[in-house]
Amino acid sequence: MYSASFFLGANTPKGFYSLFNELYNPDDNWNMYIIKGGPGTGKSSIMKKVAKEAEKYNYTVERIPCSSDPLSLDGVIIPDLKIAIADGTSPHVINPVYPGVCEHIIDLGSCWDKNKLKNNNLKIKQTTKVNSDYHKQCIKFLKSAAVVDNEIKIITERYFKKDKAERFAKRFCNNYLIKTGNETGICKKRFLSAVTPIGITIQYDSLFSMCDKIITINDSTSLISGYINKLINENAEKNGIDRIICMCPLNPDEKIEHLIFPGLKLGVFTSNTYHPMIKKNGRNILSNRFIDETAANDYKNKVSFLNKAKLEMIGESVRCLEQAKATHDILESYYISAMDFSKVSAITENLINTIFNK
Repeated sequence: MYSASFFLGANTPKGFYSLFNELYNPDDNWNMYIIKGGPGTGKSSIMKKVAKEAEKYNYTVERIPCSSDPLSLDGVIIPDLKIAIADGTSPHVINPVYPGVCEHIIDLGSCWDKNKLKNNNLKIKQTTKVNSDYHKQCIKFLKSAAVVDNEIKIITERYFKKDKAERFAKRFCNNYLIKTGNETGICKKRFLSAVTPIGITIQYDSLFSMCDKIITINDSTSLISGYINKLINENAEKNGIDRIICMCPLNPDEKIEHLIFPGLKLGVFTSNTYHPMIKKNGRNILSNRFIDETAANDYKNKVSFLNKAKLEMIGESVRCLEQAKATHDILESYYISAMDFSKVSAITENLINTIFNK
């Protein structure tokens, strides 16, 4: 049994990027509980209580924090029971595949006083729009950060010793990716880190709880670790090794930022200014070894300057999320005042009884 936390949604240059289709497999006898309700209505609290109950029975639990508020949950996965629970409201709307058979709707709208909400009609609408505007501003800054990130990549490609990186990846796979015979080549996608109102948040505890050995690639180039991780992932796929690939929030479609091999208790972590390695229990690889020695100081100075600019853009996106979180808290207050939480408690108890056959 282990507990881990990963993001399944992230603020990216493309807007909110959802991996919520990774929550469960509707064709493999899973039960998916989709919670509907407004902000502050108790969705996260329900999931936290279910997660704690699962741990009492020593089940593996994966928590899915919210990238707009890392202290809140967007989902919980209990793989041993093939159970998943998630907030099914925007921006991570979940559409049932087999309604009532696989997916089950939990409606917290039945617990609020409609008249109280109507009394705050204009305030709710105005606050919702302000919140949305802050999120849009956040995305604009992340788009700018992505442009700078790509420029770093373009500059680095001129000096990148790709053949040396390929030899390293091959040695890594030969040394570490040893098939145990139990794995089936399952690949899961996650975000280990996300841009949040409290800064770039990294789920270090998940990495350390799942990995006895971590290979850290110290890389400020936005290119080298991603290329090496791509090669390692391709080898793992070819050899049928289970893995969790953690995508980069600045390039969620292409760049693998970290890799975790649960069956091997092995991780590959990209360390840089945004998410430094804070614990050493493996090897440290310096990306400079894959850069041509003739790389001029001009190149190094440019990369250093661009990384500072990227950090500024990300910092501005964080400040936008701080403001979005403040407006969301105001929005929550309107719904909290309209809720009958005794009804929410009854729904929670019934859900726990259903899941754990009480």
